Amino acid sequence: MPSDIERLRALSGIKWQRYGAEVIPAWVADMDFPTAPAIVESLRAMVAASDFGYNLTAFDDSIPKAWAEWSERHFGWRPDVERTKVFTSTLQPISAALMVATEPGDGVLLFTPVYPPFYGIVKKAGRRLVEYRLEESEWRIDAERLRSAIDVGTRAIVLCNPHNPSGRVFDREELSAIAAVAEERDLLVVSDEIWQDFVYTGARHIPFASLGPEAASRCVTVTSASKSFSLGGLSCAVAHLGAAVVAEKLAALPPHVLGGVNALGAHATLAAWTHGDAWLAETIATLQANRDHVIARLAAELPEVPVMTPEATYLVWLDFRGTRLAPDPAKFLLEEARVGLSPGPDFGTAGKGFARLNFATHRELLDEIVDRVVGAVRSA
Repeated sequence: MPSDIERLRALSGIKWQRYGAEVIPAWVADMDFPTAPAIVESLRAMVAASDFGYNLTAFDDSIPKAWAEWSERHFGWRPDVERTKVFTSTLQPISAALMVATEPGDGVLLFTPVYPPFYGIVKKAGRRLVEYRLEESEWRIDAERLRSAIDVGTRAIVLCNPHNPSGRVFDREELSAIAAVAEERDLLVVSDEIWQDFVYTGARHIPFASLGPEAASRCVTVTSASKSFSLGGLSCAVAHLGAAVVAEKLAALPPHVLGGVNALGAHATLAAWTHGDAWLAETIATLQANRDHVIARLAAELPEVPVMTPEATYLVWLDFRGTRLAPDPAKFLLEEARVGLSPGPDFGTAGKGFARLNFATHRELLDEIVDRVVGAVRSA
């Protein structure tokens, strides 16, 4: 075990605190690496100065401007700062957009399996789940299948790109198909692009709103520095409200109904998008090496558990359907291998028989995780 294990065990976050000391957690999408020094220094200066009052950074346009520059630098798309608002998390503008732009009973299409909270957002809002089940062989989106999945009551699409849990980066052809169908059926597109920065060699993230004025005009793009820089507990995100109906209706809500970002989260986000490029590049290189390592080990030692090499994210989607561990392999592995993976069924009915593994950790820990998983499957 690496020397950093003591630091990880002492953290207050849910990743390392949910299970006992005998369990190695590889579930929730937090990295085990310390964040960028520029972020730490920014927060340290605030703490040293007791700078906890109503902070200008949380209220002015510095974060939208920093994100616009980051996006243009990395993806060739510059969001309109005037249409960009700061939120507490990416889930907040997703929920808010669906609440103001659709009605109870309206259909919301999800590309499944997908990030579990999306299901709760749709259900709790009184909207109806419309499912496009991605085929496990390629995880691609087909225009005609998409048209067939959408019924007359569908009003919105929630897109997760890069896709969690598969790690696919949807290409221009797929995104253009979504845009064409959305225009034909007059659909809102909410594009969750929180994984935009973790894209590996051979793939390229294309912001949905960058496809053109028509796509941008019916899209709400949400993202955050939280995933890329391990800032999940600091609650800061942005949304580009390209869809006028969403921008207008959110602006008409009573003041403060959506709350606001805290000063620490605002400063951390600003530091990330202003000074985090070099740190992120090094982290992506580490993650790509981890990805290749875990994929190679699984292919050699556990061929009965197929997995597609993710083009993005730091997650691998493991297919245990050919083993005795199905339909909920994560439950078995927690009990028998003392490894905490994300349960596949949490990602919808399409996730039965699967489990998600987070490889954003130290190599020694990653090897121990794989050792335990292989041993448990062999003994099942």
